[in-house]
Amino acid sequence: MLRRCLRLLLLIFLGFVLTLSSANFSWHSLAIASSPPPQEQQAKEWYQQGQVNQAIALWQQIATEYQQQGKRIEQGRVLSYLALAYSQLPDWQKAETAINQSLALLQLEKTTNETAAALGEALNIQGTLYLARGNPLSALSSWEEATKVYRQIAEDVGILRTQINQSRALQTLGLYRRACDKLLATLTDDSLNCKNLNIDDLKPLLPQSLTALQQAGWLSLGQILRQKGNIETSQWLLEQILKQVDSTETKATILLNLGQNLEQQQAFEGAVENYQAAIFTANNQETRLKAQLAQLNLLIQQKQWKKVVNLQAEIETNLTALPLNKTKIDGQIYFAQLLLNWSQQTSPNNSKPAWQTIQKLLEKAQENAQTLNDTQGEIYALGGLGELSEKLALIKICQTNPSVFIDCSISYYFSDINQLTETSQQLLVKAQALTEQALLKSQGIQIANINYLWQWQLGRILTISGRKQEAINAYLEAVKNLETVTIDLAQNRDFKFSFQEKVEPVYRELLSLLLPQNNQESVSQETLEKARQQIEALQVAELNNFFQDICVVSQPVDVAKVDPTAAIIYPLILRDRLVVLVSLPDQSLQVHVTQIPQTELEETVKQFRYQIVIRSRRKFFEYGKILYQWLVTPFIDQLQQSEINTLVFVPDGVFRNVPMSALYDGKQYLIENYQVALTPGLTLLSPQPLQNQALKTLFSGLTETFQQEGLIPLFYVRQELEAVKSQVPSTVLINEEFTVNNLKSTLDNQDFPIVHLATHGQFSSQFEETFIVAWDSLINVLELEQILKENDPRGDNPIELLILSACETASGDSRAALGLAGFAVRAGARSTLATLWSVNDQATAVMMAQFYEQLSTQNVSKAEALRQAQLAMLNNRWYRHPYYWSAYTLVGNWL
Repeated sequence: MLRRCLRLLLLIFLGFVLTLSSANFSWHSLAIASSPPPQEQQAKEWYQQGQVNQAIALWQQIATEYQQQGKRIEQGRVLSYLALAYSQLPDWQKAETAINQSLALLQLEKTTNETAAALGEALNIQGTLYLARGNPLSALSSWEEATKVYRQIAEDVGILRTQINQSRALQTLGLYRRACDKLLATLTDDSLNCKNLNIDDLKPLLPQSLTALQQAGWLSLGQILRQKGNIETSQWLLEQILKQVDSTETKATILLNLGQNLEQQQAFEGAVENYQAAIFTANNQETRLKAQLAQLNLLIQQKQWKKVVNLQAEIETNLTALPLNKTKIDGQIYFAQLLLNWSQQTSPNNSKPAWQTIQKLLEKAQENAQTLNDTQGEIYALGGLGELSEKLALIKICQTNPSVFIDCSISYYFSDINQLTETSQQLLVKAQALTEQALLKSQGIQIANINYLWQWQLGRILTISGRKQEAINAYLEAVKNLETVTIDLAQNRDFKFSFQEKVEPVYRELLSLLLPQNNQESVSQETLEKARQQIEALQVAELNNFFQDICVVSQPVDVAKVDPTAAIIYPLILRDRLVVLVSLPDQSLQVHVTQIPQTELEETVKQFRYQIVIRSRRKFFEYGKILYQWLVTPFIDQLQQSEINTLVFVPDGVFRNVPMSALYDGKQYLIENYQVALTPGLTLLSPQPLQNQALKTLFSGLTETFQQEGLIPLFYVRQELEAVKSQVPSTVLINEEFTVNNLKSTLDNQDFPIVHLATHGQFSSQFEETFIVAWDSLINVLELEQILKENDPRGDNPIELLILSACETASGDSRAALGLAGFAVRAGARSTLATLWSVNDQATAVMMAQFYEQLSTQNVSKAEALRQAQLAMLNNRWYRHPYYWSAYTLVGNWL
């Protein structure tokens, strides 16, 4: 939980708070945009110079004079300035009174340009106050109203300012996609959206000279682009803004953002340099604190403990000196979480922070949040205190009874409450109470991406306490909330990188509770069905995270109606065991548990994958037998009794890179007895069978690779082409004809049930590095997806089969295969046939000849056509080694 909470707090503190201070955006000149009379101007200058009390005294005097003169518009305007100034003391009660009085006066006046200008400014300030107190929904509402008012008088500066502010509120709410698109539209008046935005798109749109307000908006856009993973464009944009900036605070903020970009690219030395430059440049304590905390986080990751100790002292001093505002509260919470992270790492004992230090920071943050009426800050402080008690309880349990958990750093293994000491029980009771308080308050403000954190934390605490069913209920609520927030979280690059820390464990910990611990434990069919649903939900969440988009929509599928001879096999990897769930048509779910630590299981799988591609070795047999015993042997009787012909695997983790057809029972390969297919999940399946009576193919390929360095020519692609043409009518794009434009136009003009791409390609753990090679360029997976979808925009004639006969997935990377699985779903093809590694192209030509012959003449399913082609290779003395035939994987519909 710790690192996961740190990630979210980092988004809040270095995302939301960074935007607050961009170009002095909230508290200084940009918030007071009109040209006031001389006395008001003097007060404004004092305010901007930090002489807040002098500004307040003068504004109070001016407001009284306006009241006596009956100048309600002027009085309302000055009261809104007073509200902003009171917030700096901070005196939130007076700030709230002043802004309410301002709005009451201005809303009673007739609508004139002068009234509208003052009202728009007051609403803008009200939004600023709401956001500073942790109420982004109300802030968004105020800023939307302000924009409407400014539109009535065509006040362009006011419209720009309040729309930029709206994007800040959306960003704080976690609505990153909407925030980014709004900013882009506001700053450019262009039809572009943030998806796939690049430098060339922005170059003609970025003004050569930026006002301070425009600098703030473009800076905010650069920040959101980084969060969405578009680091290159973000870096370029920030560097362009930096060239124009005079304000030292804006420079410091840009340096801080540039440091975050570099950190995300693992360029840690450059990141530290930028953080240090930001600290040196910043005059404002808040900006300096943000840079110090960013640097502390990086130093802890790098285990530079001496520097960590020195920086800790500096941060404590800076935090103490800060006035009471949201920046201070968020800083205290984030600092406490960093110290909690540090306290659990291996470092010299005398350098670690005391638990009491962390507790006092969180308690002070809670107290400050209550004073400020900062609900979100109070929620995080309460949740942090609950987590602290959870960690302390876990330490006590591990000290007194280390056999309770397989790993004392992981708290989701069910324990016997009777084994807990009184101290541990008290700590767990306290942890539960604090977490429930945080959850109750977060439900009150209806921010689901906060709710799920505390439901998850509550589930862990209840699990440790031995209250299994209550824990399951808490986890189910957490998952339900995750489903509602994933659309926006998936847009965020920080979320993408931390998916395995912040989201995936919620599903796996829930599944660990739902599924049996061993083969002696009895679990109801209702519970197993819940587990199956959560496995499917996890698959969908992983795919959406991989593509940073909600790319797949799940729908239930009845296997018995799709194929009564198919069994669905779900191998699920948990920390302490492998659980295999099998779904047979019209039968109850079957389950088998193998007690094996995750690390040992993953090493076995990786060795099988590694050994099978070395043709001179036979050691893969040993590992293939182990995997067969794990995945198939426990169910062999049921498979035979049910007359199962097809095994459809929904692979998890490292199993995605396994050539399942080469699993070995000691005498035969799995493919000798069963058709084999993979699917990312039954809920993602397009169940219709292949309509083979009207097969025709678009065949595109390369025999030469002059345009791309480092790629060997595929000499046997022409042989592969001849084999395809001999079996089905084919349209051909070969070598220089295989360009992006030719591919698009050919697909636009004809429908092709089969699209066959015989070219180099790569599926990586990053979708940006997942591509195929055309004659004139690399085609990114998202671009290829769009090309294929444009062939059938209404989905009436989808591609039945997409064949990628020379692509490969990155070896040893379980997430690389997500690219293959996700692409198979996104591209609109019912099935995809691809290879797990780059196979000898002469063998590919032979294999494809066999596959097309079966598909076109034998009236068999895609899975059976593949099986027969693989068996033909197995019986060929030149290609019998599984290196040649087992790499071919059918993903999606196997019919």
